Amino acid sequence: MNRIFIFASIFYTQFVLVESILLDGNLNEPEWENAYVISDYFETVPYTLKPAEVKTTTRIFSNADGIYVGFINFQDNSSMVSNKSLRDEMGINAEQNGVAIDFDNDETKAYMFMVTLANVKKDGIRPLGGWPEMDWDGDWEAITKIHKGYWVSEFYIPWNVVLMKQIDGNKRTIQLSTFRYLANEKIWLNDTKTSGFRVNFLSNLRSINIDNYTKRKVNFFPFVSKTHNSVSDFNENKVGAEVFLNTGTGKQINLTVNPDFGQAESDEVIVNFSAQETFYSEKRAFFNENQSLFDLSHYDRYRIINTRRIGARSNYECSLSINEDGCDDSKKNYTDIDYALRYTQKNDNTDFGVFVAQESDEKYTKGRDFYALRTKKKVNNRTIGHFLTHVVNNFSNEKATVNVIDFSNVKSKKLTLYNDIITSKKEGETGFGFRSQFNYKPTSLSRRSGSLLYFDDGLMLNDFGYLKRNDWFHLGAGTDISKINFKDGSQIKEFKFGIDLNYDSDVSGNSNPVKIGQKNEFVFLDSSEFQFTWDFKSSGKDTTITRKNINFPYVKTKGSLSFNLDYESPSYGFWEYDWRIGYENAKKYNSFNSEGYERRFAKIAGSLYPIDNFKLGYSFRVREEDEWLNWLKDNELAIYDLTQKIFSINMNWYSGTKHEIRLKSQFVALEALNPKSLIVDSSGYLLNHNSEVKAFSEGITSFQIRYKYEIAPLSYIYLVYTKGGSVYDDENKKDTSEIFRDPWENPDNEIFSVKFRLKY
Repeated sequence: MNRIFIFASIFYTQFVLVESILLDGNLNEPEWENAYVISDYFETVPYTLKPAEVKTTTRIFSNADGIYVGFINFQDNSSMVSNKSLRDEMGINAEQNGVAIDFDNDETKAYMFMVTLANVKKDGIRPLGGWPEMDWDGDWEAITKIHKGYWVSEFYIPWNVVLMKQIDGNKRTIQLSTFRYLANEKIWLNDTKTSGFRVNFLSNLRSINIDNYTKRKVNFFPFVSKTHNSVSDFNENKVGAEVFLNTGTGKQINLTVNPDFGQAESDEVIVNFSAQETFYSEKRAFFNENQSLFDLSHYDRYRIINTRRIGARSNYECSLSINEDGCDDSKKNYTDIDYALRYTQKNDNTDFGVFVAQESDEKYTKGRDFYALRTKKKVNNRTIGHFLTHVVNNFSNEKATVNVIDFSNVKSKKLTLYNDIITSKKEGETGFGFRSQFNYKPTSLSRRSGSLLYFDDGLMLNDFGYLKRNDWFHLGAGTDISKINFKDGSQIKEFKFGIDLNYDSDVSGNSNPVKIGQKNEFVFLDSSEFQFTWDFKSSGKDTTITRKNINFPYVKTKGSLSFNLDYESPSYGFWEYDWRIGYENAKKYNSFNSEGYERRFAKIAGSLYPIDNFKLGYSFRVREEDEWLNWLKDNELAIYDLTQKIFSINMNWYSGTKHEIRLKSQFVALEALNPKSLIVDSSGYLLNHNSEVKAFSEGITSFQIRYKYEIAPLSYIYLVYTKGGSVYDDENKKDTSEIFRDPWENPDNEIFSVKFRLKY
């Protein structure tokens, strides 16, 4: 009986999609005849605003099931590009259609739904004051079909795909923008003369009235998984579930119990010797779903919630354990999660959310408890919010609390203001910080921006969030201008000029180098792009390298000048490439036998599409630095001749509509040779020192191959093989091939996992 129930559920999920409209790539139902029609499109990337040279007709209507969008894209069949890709893969070159919808008509965020000619879905969220975030995956449908002289895409977006405010009456006002991508020309077309990459995107959407309905939704996702690590002989079996409930009345619950994220995409390898933590984006689906209310951040500088903290490596103090060997053997680079719960609701002009997660206790350590409370209220064009996070570390008995008051003001379609006031408290130590920022677009082809940051040395966000650095004062301003009107016969389609000025220091006034950056970008008629940038850094003080040592707070640095050249090729049908070179030079230090700092960088990358369901991507990067400065301990540092080589290869293969194989690999070889021992004195000068400093090399491997079979929408079988590790050597000099090879032959982890997930 149980087997019958499972197979019946799969059949229902797979074949019963919508009731009134058949998604077949033919807009022949009567509802399409009376739909809202859009037929005027403009070139927005590059931002020429020229009327589209190809015809596109879009129809939009709604019924009790949801919102329907249909595109008719006129185009010669021989020019259609239908390369397949992963869901949400942005760099793929294929014909595309998309629609961005602000369901609540409040200009705070828009949900983006896209589909390629190969019937690959993409979706994400475009927040106010941010860039499109493609981590969110919604439960919606789209289908494409090629006809003679045109192709059609047909979207079905259920009412319950996102959390919407409950609206009284038979009509709902939404704002939207529809767009199309032409692969051969690398051109984006848009009906509202804007794009998701422009800062005032949400202020320039089209308002339309559609029939209003509410729809309840309940999904249950049970799963089973098995993981085996052949290096540590570790085995793990898991049974868990996710529950999703959208009441249709502005309330939504997401719950996961005993989750397993073994199928999540591996991170890019980043070698970081600085004092600042590397930020890694969230790749686990549960923590991206319905997370936008809790996503308060400012570029790469801070995030109030960084969900990668949940399930991160536990604290261990094996030296204090009776069974030290057993404790050492039990160490894992992650922590199991008992559960995570997210509740959100929307009431008129107020959003409210609660987030709770609990990690599992283990034999030699204890997990943490995470809590977050979020409220946000909109009054006219102003939004004010409060954010509270609280973390309990059950291993150390430490508690950390963060409070934030955030404010945004859309003064006009041209000017938006943002402000955050942040306080933290951890074990009696308090901290304070704030951010003030503006974005201003005086014309459609120009932009001005500025930001002011102040974080005192007691501000701590990293128990639940992310803070690039505290003890920081930052002042930045920037502007860019585009030119689109060129003489007939010119090969240039668009030219962008930008300049940025940044001043940084610690809160005591120790000034880091002043930075001036200038960018020139050319977009050509053949869709290729060329970018030239230069950056100037003044002399200053590096206030982070000595890790805030009281007696040696900084290292005096010399000014430098750098430039980068970047070229992206046009599409050649089944292949494309890009290259980049960079150079930086700094003056000699005058306090030791310095020859001056020098950096050289080169990159070549590309993609091959021998057939439309196979993609091979490659990248090779090499970086060389003379007098690379590295902190050792206290006031002891060293300079090296550094060489870093990174080789990456990615492969995606799709068989039919159900099978997907993805390979993602990265190999890093780093050599730090010819070391010279230095110390820094209390005035920040580097001096010769007689400590022994060894040359060293490091090899890092990250390899993952993943097979996914789609049983039905949002129901999958995963088979994943992951291998990785690093090898550090300061005794024997190894050549590059050995540095690449050693972590592969002696990995830290070799993991095989299988996961079976169903949607009910």
